[in-house]
Amino acid sequence: MAGETKSMLAAAAIAACLVSSAASAKSVRVVTADVNEIAGPMSTVWRDCVGADHGGLLLRQANQDHLRTVEGEIGFRYIRFHGIFAKDTDPYREIDGRPYYNFDRVNAVYAQVLKAGLKPMVEIGFMPTDLASDSRTIFYWKGNGSPPKDWGKWSDFITAFAQNLEANFGKEEVRTWRFEIWNEPNLDGFWSHGSQPEYFKLYDATARAIKAVDPALAVGGPATAGAAWVPDFLAHARQAKVPVDFVTTHTYGVAGGFFDENGVGDNKLVPDRAAITADVVKVRKEIDASATPGLPLYFTEWSTSYSPRDPIHDTYLSATFILDKLKATDKAAQSMSYWVYTDLFEEAGPPPSSFHGGFGLLNREGIRKPAYFAYKYLAQLGPQELRNSDAESWLTRNGDNFAGLIWNFTLPDQDQSNRPYFTKVHPSAAADPVELKLSSLKPGKYRLRIYRTGYKANDPYTTYMEWGRPDDLTADQIGQLQKQTADTPELDTLVKVGAAGTIARRIKFRTNDTLLVKMDFVGT
Repeated sequence: MAGETKSMLAAAAIAACLVSSAASAKSVRVVTADVNEIAGPMSTVWRDCVGADHGGLLLRQANQDHLRTVEGEIGFRYIRFHGIFAKDTDPYREIDGRPYYNFDRVNAVYAQVLKAGLKPMVEIGFMPTDLASDSRTIFYWKGNGSPPKDWGKWSDFITAFAQNLEANFGKEEVRTWRFEIWNEPNLDGFWSHGSQPEYFKLYDATARAIKAVDPALAVGGPATAGAAWVPDFLAHARQAKVPVDFVTTHTYGVAGGFFDENGVGDNKLVPDRAAITADVVKVRKEIDASATPGLPLYFTEWSTSYSPRDPIHDTYLSATFILDKLKATDKAAQSMSYWVYTDLFEEAGPPPSSFHGGFGLLNREGIRKPAYFAYKYLAQLGPQELRNSDAESWLTRNGDNFAGLIWNFTLPDQDQSNRPYFTKVHPSAAADPVELKLSSLKPGKYRLRIYRTGYKANDPYTTYMEWGRPDDLTADQIGQLQKQTADTPELDTLVKVGAAGTIARRIKFRTNDTLLVKMDFVGT
């Protein structure tokens, strides 16, 4: 009893410290839940899929190590990447005009995906060099976005590709995969001058070839940038009588056309909370207004920015941006695939520095970014979502245990484009403290833990900027940042819930903070 009393006193002292800095706040943000009021199953849209660069990178040990970290703590279900037909897998050659197939390295890539515990979201593309009608390429690794020089050879190749997958991985397994046809065909360079008629021809030939191998294989498109072409695509598919099992497209939270302080082209965060959300809702309405309403909607790329050199990806703002968009689109999309899991990514060439604005949840050295913790915290929520009127939180139950994710997404007062703005340190500001009130808890003792991501909390990029943004971190610096991002709880104590089954905790808050609050029942 004496030890328990000391523990309770310690908890009270810590809680008082948490509140003290916000005691003078004019208002309090109250977040409440009755743990018996179940709204339904917790969303898993966020977990459905994650992105990677091109398939060959998954054969590298460092990329596999990063994926193992991500899967161990987050557990995505599918992974999508470009270039399964690129030069480093080299599945198609012609000798004297005769096609030869070699799917050994293609199969090695997909074997790594399955070994990591994921399933492939197969992106069909880019065009094999010997089958391409044009020599133009895109990206450092030279993806070819041209139509095939011979449509019959393309159909035969896709037929062989699908047959090979079922022969090597089993028909029942491959039937759980998804086949997305091409990537961003509305953009010149990615596809034949962004031609919609040429893409529809590609879709028709590819979808029919896959379905001829096995009608149970799921195919979809149009995989467009900027949530484009969906009504036209669905109307075409109906008119041409080609199968569509799901719809895919992309969206990002920046606008282009800006210049940085050196006059170099740059992007800028869209100053609108409806960014991303509006695109998802729009496409959902377009599908439901079509002749095939109810088709699954998969956003197979999304993030703050479509540039692999945008420092916004590294900032603590990214965590709350992610959560804000996922909560707002939860009922409209069936998958929101974050682009991408690691900065070991080569569209614009090998990563040039430790933090370079790369897309990844992990940086080049495997250090967890703030965006990573948005997903890590989501993975720790319970399977049952509780009724809750607060728009910036998810509250959940898992048996007698509670887990809640609470955030504050505040758009920056940004008077510059992203590169000059997000390469400076921007401290957060004080926000209203959060009063978390829970009822109908089982009486007894709970282990209460609070985790925080925000300014200088799981925030390696701010430290990196304070170090002068070195190109290459030393081993000691990497160790320091790994320690800073160990996600140690700021509060870890025992609390007691009385017979009334209620508890209330006031917690300090700052702009663009993300909090994970966990209460695990330990006994009566």
